Amino acid sequence: MLVAKESPDKSLPNLPAKEGSPPPYTPSDPSSSSSAPPSVPPDDLKPINYVQLDQKHHTVQGSYLLDPSLEIPAEFLGPLPKRLSEDHRSNFYASSKHGSVSAILYLLNRPMLKSRNKVLLNTSSRHGTVSTCIRREGLLPAFELKSESRNGNLLVKIPRTYRGMIIGTTKHGRVYMSDAVSARAVIFSDVEGTKRIFIGDFSTRNDETNDLMVLETKHGSVNVYFEDEDLTPAVIKGMKGLWDRFWR
Repeated sequence: MLVAKESPDKSLPNLPAKEGSPPPYTPSDPSSSSSAPPSVPPDDLKPINYVQLDQKHHTVQGSYLLDPSLEIPAEFLGPLPKRLSEDHRSNFYASSKHGSVSAILYLLNRPMLKSRNKVLLNTSSRHGTVSTCIRREGLLPAFELKSESRNGNLLVKIPRTYRGMIIGTTKHGRVYMSDAVSARAVIFSDVEGTKRIFIGDFSTRNDETNDLMVLETKHGSVNVYFEDEDLTPAVIKGMKGLWDRFWR
């Protein structure tokens, strides 16, 4: 049986989201060190497909190498969520009711199975925070991510090759993009807590091959960064710099 490599929990605290306040802090991603490009998966990760993780009280976390061309025998597959058919089975599905979800997903550019042309990703928690980091080496494979929480923050880290639409919704928080993401974004609407955004060159838009993210929370904030951005707060970086100079 294939086993995913566990990684430290990158959950976000349930901070109150106020307009104009800095984005919630999240620890630096250890797998994005300068020793290797972030898009390159660790050597000990084994390819896997149709991952399904569903917990009630526990945190779901780990790193996964997704190969959409892998055929998985039916006896290894979990039961489909309600109202879904096999044609819409997620290549990766992670959910927790009372715990957080934290996943780093490496996407291999391999031929798709069935009639789909995108990798389907789903991460969710009812009462916890949800952190999803997606990594790939180029423009492919295209992916669709649905990430949601009712009472927690959402953090999504996307590859710099992301091209497509983002729909971000929150009732009592805000939809935040880093400066680097904002520089490549066009906001088409911002109405009643929902932002509709396009990342990349809109003139080359193609719904069949572009990426898509639907991000939704009720009592938290939606935060979008590039996967290689350092999220360490400036004050911590400054203290580290002073400490380093002191010991020279």
